[in-house]
Amino acid sequence: MRTRLNPVPKLFGLVAVIAAVASWLWFRSVETPPWGGNTPSSAMENKAEDEPPDTPSADFKPFTFITYNVKNWLVSHQAPVKSAESKAAIIELLVGGKPDVIGLCEIGSVNDVREIQGLLKAAGIDLPHHYHTGGEDSVRHLAMLSRFPIISTERPNLQLQGFEQSMQRGILDTTLDIGGRPVRFIGLHLKSKRIVPEFNEAAVRIAEARHVRRHIDGILAENPAAALVAYGDFNDTTRSLSTRAINGTYRTPGYLNHVHIGDSRGETWTYRYAIENTYTRIDFVTVSAALRRYVKKERSRVIDDPGWDTASDHRPVLVRFE
Repeated sequence: MRTRLNPVPKLFGLVAVIAAVASWLWFRSVETPPWGGNTPSSAMENKAEDEPPDTPSADFKPFTFITYNVKNWLVSHQAPVKSAESKAAIIELLVGGKPDVIGLCEIGSVNDVREIQGLLKAAGIDLPHHYHTGGEDSVRHLAMLSRFPIISTERPNLQLQGFEQSMQRGILDTTLDIGGRPVRFIGLHLKSKRIVPEFNEAAVRIAEARHVRRHIDGILAENPAAALVAYGDFNDTTRSLSTRAINGTYRTPGYLNHVHIGDSRGETWTYRYAIENTYTRIDFVTVSAALRRYVKKERSRVIDDPGWDTASDHRPVLVRFE
């Protein structure tokens, strides 16, 4: 006797598969791009490179940018004095990168900025222009050194919504004249993951990131074609809420793209936490749509030259724009 199979389970199975595929496609269309090489973000970058630029490429002056947390190049009762060996290692790493612009985190006073300037100049890297700023933290600051003239700076309001305190390290906002083109740099050093009794560090970091994003949105609303670099020590990973807040909404004109690069071995981490022997990527360079097509990834890298661990617990991130 021939048994007749019930088609209903097969039908439900087919519907479930179709629903799962549809859900996956929807999720991929709205999520923040995953980390890696062949990702939607990378595809968009490659596509952008093939598109004709808004202005002739010949007008673009190439430059090399480095962001670097130099680990307490400062005077503080909270941290040991920065050793001469550590300072020399930092200078050696920076000189090896031949930067035109440097964004520094965990720098102390203006005198500390000038010390780095002088040491770099003695080693053959002359970056005569500098800018120094900060937030509530009276010890650790942000600074920029540049071969190009600084044409404007802005000190944004640092008060966080829903919190009594302002941003601890502030926002560095400066515009450079690079070959006749204004390029705006937003330097950041968000709240660390160090637990304190006064407040929730993660909540403050997210609030800082959202505050920064509102500032960036204001810049791009005024000039959607602005060439903008947001960089620094975000103190969290690629997929964290705070990092994603700075990026903005994926697949929108104001979205900031991470420059996905690695070191000489292809490893992408930038910070080593020695106590737990962990390695994470928390230092980033992100760019607006107007700059994305000029990123030269094959000439960009996480600097892992010898002596990086003597210099700092962070590794510098170098991005070449051409």
